[in-house]
Amino acid sequence: MLSILKKSRSSNARAGIALADGSFALAVVKREAGSKPTIEYCATHSVAGDCAPELKATLDKLGVVRAPACGVVDGDDYQLVQVEAPEVLPSEMRAAIRWKLKDAINFNVDEASVDVFEIPEPARKTQAKMLFAVAARESAVQRISGALKPIAKGFNAIDIPELCLRNISACLPQDAKGVAILALQDGVGQLVITRQGIVHVTRRIDTRGGFNPHKHAEGSNDIDAGALALELQRSLDYYESHYDQTPIGDLVIVPAHEQGRVLAAALKEETSLRISVLDVREHFNVYKSGELVTDWLSLMALGAALRQEGAE
Repeated sequence: MLSILKKSRSSNARAGIALADGSFALAVVKREAGSKPTIEYCATHSVAGDCAPELKATLDKLGVVRAPACGVVDGDDYQLVQVEAPEVLPSEMRAAIRWKLKDAINFNVDEASVDVFEIPEPARKTQAKMLFAVAARESAVQRISGALKPIAKGFNAIDIPELCLRNISACLPQDAKGVAILALQDGVGQLVITRQGIVHVTRRIDTRGGFNPHKHAEGSNDIDAGALALELQRSLDYYESHYDQTPIGDLVIVPAHEQGRVLAAALKEETSLRISVLDVREHFNVYKSGELVTDWLSLMALGAALRQEGAE
């Protein structure tokens, strides 16, 4: 999304790196024409202090120091909004979008890195053409760049979580006709609806007060499944009517932790959707059977590693 360096040399391996306080996640994916992507590595590491030494050692061990690498910006450090596409030359697009974002984001646009990606045309052609605009805090972009550039020599992009999820959903067979993916993290359900690798709808659903991530080990679920099902249906109805598409039949919940499985079972009783929890072994070649992507950070790293050169 946010391309900040020159593109690296072509390679069939890409690294995805997600950073957090006290931890980092690293995923390495290889692609071969005509076959499923192969997850060579995907794990979250807990660290005391600076993550750089252990991250560098892991990249060295895996032999991917110079592979193309993509970082991930944290959800608190960017905003994604829909804006009307300005009628300007492509070279003037970012400047025009920046002006439109002045009153649309909750931080100073002069302190933001801005990028855009397209939204499919609506069914009613009389409606204005819209774009997704991303405004990321420049301080966050610089922090990620400063941490990764000296270590990952092929580092060349930063993605947002919505596009990391798009990269994953694009690998699912259901994406050919349309699929919804719901990611759970810290009181927020991030919904992304894609069809043929293109984001049509993205929405954050607030589950704070109804979701306790520390209880999943007991098999309980504090999300109000009925209320969540209603919010999901509203988004699915919008997708169907706004884009004149056939109804979405599949919802995939990520990451694959116990809380996700409990929620999937609850939602099956509230909706007519085919609901599953992502098992990467079904859709990817997995180098190690234990790499099941059961936490948010490794999920983001995997999505970043699935980014393809030239993708938005």
